[in-house]
Amino acid sequence: MKKNRVFVRFLKILGKSLPLFLFAMIIHMVGDNLFTIVLSIFVKNIFGLVAIGSMDGLGNIIFVSLIAGIIALTIFYIFGSIYDIEAKRGNAKVQKLVFDKALKLPMSYYENHHSGDIVSKLVYDADTASQIFTSRLRRVTTPIMSVVVYLIPMFWMCPQLTLCLFAINVIALVVNGKFIKPMKDNGKKMSQKNAAMTKHLSTMIQGIELVKIFAGSNKIVEDYKNDNSQYSKVQEEYCNMSSILTAINALFDSICSLAFLALAVVFIQKGITTVGEVAAIYTMYGSFSNNFLQIGQYFPELMNCIAHAEVIFDFLDEEEENWNVASIDWENESDKKIKYEYIDLDNVTFSYNSGKKVLGNFSMKVSKGKNVALTGQSGKGKSTIAKLILGFYPVESGVIRIEGKNISEIGIEKLREMIAYVPQMPYLFNVRIRDNIGYGKSEATEEEIIKAAKAANAHDFIMNQSHGYDTIVGERGSRLSGGECQRIAIARAIIKNAPILLLDEATSSLDNKAEQLVQSAIDNLLKDKTTLTIAHKPSTIAAADYEVRMG
Repeated sequence: MKKNRVFVRFLKILGKSLPLFLFAMIIHMVGDNLFTIVLSIFVKNIFGLVAIGSMDGLGNIIFVSLIAGIIALTIFYIFGSIYDIEAKRGNAKVQKLVFDKALKLPMSYYENHHSGDIVSKLVYDADTASQIFTSRLRRVTTPIMSVVVYLIPMFWMCPQLTLCLFAINVIALVVNGKFIKPMKDNGKKMSQKNAAMTKHLSTMIQGIELVKIFAGSNKIVEDYKNDNSQYSKVQEEYCNMSSILTAINALFDSICSLAFLALAVVFIQKGITTVGEVAAIYTMYGSFSNNFLQIGQYFPELMNCIAHAEVIFDFLDEEEENWNVASIDWENESDKKIKYEYIDLDNVTFSYNSGKKVLGNFSMKVSKGKNVALTGQSGKGKSTIAKLILGFYPVESGVIRIEGKNISEIGIEKLREMIAYVPQMPYLFNVRIRDNIGYGKSEATEEEIIKAAKAANAHDFIMNQSHGYDTIVGERGSRLSGGECQRIAIARAIIKNAPILLLDEATSSLDNKAEQLVQSAIDNLLKDKTTLTIAHKPSTIAAADYEVRMG
């Protein structure tokens, strides 16, 4: 993707706010430059009075200059505030776009990409790219416009002197331009190295117990240190380029100042200009030269941000789950009558990444209100069936129907709304117990949460926790036992009250006492539900209405 297309596309993220953002940025700059111009004209007029030896009109000059300066500063402040607000909104929009995209990606993306890589895009790349709004664009466009604004009065006062100074600054700009591509390439390297570091950091935190116990896992730590060292080298390259750029700009700044003084003396002696005009130009020239050098300094940094924006757009352009929109009109009276009476898998064929077939022409039917135990050896596709019913993957051939409706017609949002899923290793968020249960139903009341916990045989142990339902469960429920985590997951499924249940080895890793409590909770959950249970334990199979053996 070409950098100019990336840049324009990134600006469009602001949407309807873009004109206001650009207008505020321009007027903010005008206020800043206007104050400098007012000051330079004030200096010119003062020198003019000195030259004629009269102070008549000094009061008017001071009064007009003071009013003009106040107006300029007011413009600078008001539109600077508007610019800052819109820039921060743009930053928030970028982060929201990346976050929303992460939720829409198919499961295959998460299986093929490390979580650290995704986190790096959500945090590092999004934040760096957003600097286009918060600073980098302004730091490039403002100097360009400022140079144009200053050139007008400077040319008016002494075109010969201004032209010479302009030529020297153009040379400095060309030299700065040589740094654009290296700094853009460096930005991409930093993005890659940061993603690699985040991957190792995420892996280490998630597996901290293994890192502490097994010596071999120290390789993760070493890999992180190596990537950190490489990232530091890339940062060092960036700092070196920035330092060289700053030194070059300082050199040209000194050259321009000396050239200005030398040329000013020559032009005054030849009668081309006056001391007052030279003083006025010199008042503006400091800002003029500084802005000219900023163009060369900040343009490479803008390219660095655009490189990160390109990474963001590559992520945003990833293929999403491809049947989000239902073709069924859920407001239609006939469609409202769907009762989810059965689940029907008809000659379903599926394989991961076009590899060995996991399912080949597999058929199965789960009748309304029945609990079917799906059994068989590991690797025969039991968990895959649950993932296909949930719409995590599209089938290669065959059809999955609910109440005779192809799930591709139902749409992912509606499909998942009608299914509650309890995995073998339930995931609990590191929040309060009440929140983990309440995630099963938006705006669940306190009464509903407690009722679901009681049905899941979880209320008693919850009340024995240090803060009851307000107890933080820890990362992945680390502060609770396996059976306690399972019962909270079942309470979450109970409060959802979905007509279809998918249970994946919900009691396989529990001891007898915990299993009895969880199984009792499952029995409460199963009432009037159409259930598919992935099972190995004889007790779980025996509790089902009938068994479907795979393989």
